[in-house]
Amino acid sequence: MVMKVFIVLNPAAGKNSREPIREAINRYFTSSQVDYEIYETTKEDKPGDIVRAQLKHKFDLVVAAGGDGTVSAVIDGLVGSSVPLGIIPAGTGNLLAHELNIPLAIEDAVALITGAHIFRKIDTMRIGKRVYILNASLGISASVAGGTTSKNKNRFGRIAYFWTAVTKLFTLRSRYLGVTVDGKALKYRAVEVAIFNCGILANVLYPKGPDIRIDDGHLDVWIVSLETLLDYPRYLFEMITGRPAKHLSHFINSEKSVSITSRISLPVQADGDIIGTTPVKIEILPGTVTVLVPEKPIPVPDHNLDRNRIRSQYLSGFAQTSRRK
Repeated sequence: MVMKVFIVLNPAAGKNSREPIREAINRYFTSSQVDYEIYETTKEDKPGDIVRAQLKHKFDLVVAAGGDGTVSAVIDGLVGSSVPLGIIPAGTGNLLAHELNIPLAIEDAVALITGAHIFRKIDTMRIGKRVYILNASLGISASVAGGTTSKNKNRFGRIAYFWTAVTKLFTLRSRYLGVTVDGKALKYRAVEVAIFNCGILANVLYPKGPDIRIDDGHLDVWIVSLETLLDYPRYLFEMITGRPAKHLSHFINSEKSVSITSRISLPVQADGDIIGTTPVKIEILPGTVTVLVPEKPIPVPDHNLDRNRIRSQYLSGFAQTSRRK
């Protein structure tokens, strides 16, 4: 039986990756007699809605070709179906591909889809009517995500995000937040609250933290409290070096849901986009999506992981990978 594949391709992802992706897909899929259809997204598209509409055509696999934003949006369309997901990473961070040991080279990622592979169920997060995959947060990261102008992004590139992070870090105040974890209400004075579903970013930012996996069936809540003026430069330095002090932050485990409230409305980001303001509720959806992954883990050299880059993406609220890169 001929395999039918629907591919969501973000032509704006990466640097000149559109044609290499198309060429690799045509070469590998044609030789393997795979029937495929490619949909190229625009800025106005909502990939989740597109995927939901296409599922009625009985595709055997849906492929997201782009960055983490594209993958996240496609996953939103797959939740509730049994159709698995393939990933061709073509963005800046490609955090989910790192997490699942999916090859980062376009040729290798396409070859994996038509070659030897297995399927792995992963967890997702529901926030309102949408499903997300990586993390959600408020505080420093969300403030930076909405505070870097398009003009500065185009002119200075990644430096613009870092500069915004530094300026925001020293102007943001700790806020009194209500954090309800699995029905237990807690109160904190914090500058950042992040809810992690994907482990790679949390492990890079906080190497001595819990073992967070995307299929462990729960969420991990990271709370950062800065009280004195000296805590701010110390926090920035320790974030950059990957050695945050325990007395400045800690983790809480959530098996069901996390709700966050604040006295004033604060912006909330999820998978790189500002999605609204507090109050916000994040629910864990265990094992809701099936992803095509390698049969065996692929070693990833430290220089490919680029820990400093991943840390800077967090400080910039994933702005580099937002809007479905």
